[in-house]
Amino acid sequence: MNDCISGTPVRLRRSSIAGLFAIGAVIVACYAGVLSHLAARWSAEANYSHGFLVPFISGWLLWHRRELLNGVRAPIRARWLGIVLIALSVLVRLLAAYLGFTLAEALAFILCIAGVTVFVGGYAALRWAWPAIVFLLFMIPLPGALAGRLSGPLQHLATLGSTYVLQTLGIPAVASGNVICLTRGRIGVAEACNGLGMLTTFGAVTAAAVFLLKLSAWENAFVLASSVGIAMVANIFRIAATGVAQELIGVEFAEQVFHDFAGVVMVPLALLMLGAEILLLSKLFPRMVAGPLVVMRQTTRPISTRI
Repeated sequence: MNDCISGTPVRLRRSSIAGLFAIGAVIVACYAGVLSHLAARWSAEANYSHGFLVPFISGWLLWHRRELLNGVRAPIRARWLGIVLIALSVLVRLLAAYLGFTLAEALAFILCIAGVTVFVGGYAALRWAWPAIVFLLFMIPLPGALAGRLSGPLQHLATLGSTYVLQTLGIPAVASGNVICLTRGRIGVAEACNGLGMLTTFGAVTAAAVFLLKLSAWENAFVLASSVGIAMVANIFRIAATGVAQELIGVEFAEQVFHDFAGVVMVPLALLMLGAEILLLSKLFPRMVAGPLVVMRQTTRPISTRI
């Protein structure tokens, strides 16, 4: 009898999942041109090379939250919301195609996935899949105008921060524009070293950590906001460490060997700082875990002490 009672929801849930993946394959086929454009951007631009990993991390988020699929039951509600999202995605794609704005078509792709998810599984499916759907936004490169506006200030900030670190370490350093003048040459903070790539990559990593960890709302907001500062600190470390290597060892070693090595160390260093931050938050603001209430029965028996 239990199997009969629980059998219908399970069959519905499995059919919904199968339908969701089937429709998802159709959506991917319809947006194949857009996805091909995104893959080309990921290959050509180092700032967005993390885009190749975004779909896999989204899939991991779906698997990590799979217990929420138990909430998908018939009758499925909120299908009207799914229809609205699908219609909105079609409208956005038509406007993007008319204006020639391919990145907006990528946004339409994500809206379409969200709409199909709600249409197939209702609010329960959306509650399961929304972190993975939102995370797909990290596969979209920043618009050129926005990236250009961020590039200059980030580049200047990296120059000033690295100069300050070098001066603090006792190394004579002077910032002139986006160039750091040292006693043994100069370090030009090029546009590729402005930290924008580190900012986008580490922002995606931090968002994934927030979705996976069980933090409070304000802790999630704090960790997400701090990812900007951590990414900038890691980039400043790379430039300042290159300056130290140039002063202590030589210009050729700093440019040809240590600069690339410091670039590889940036992400582990940022992850270490992120882990230390989350650990500090857990120590400063421990969570109260509700446990069983233990009631001690009062007794009138005298307590005897043996010596």
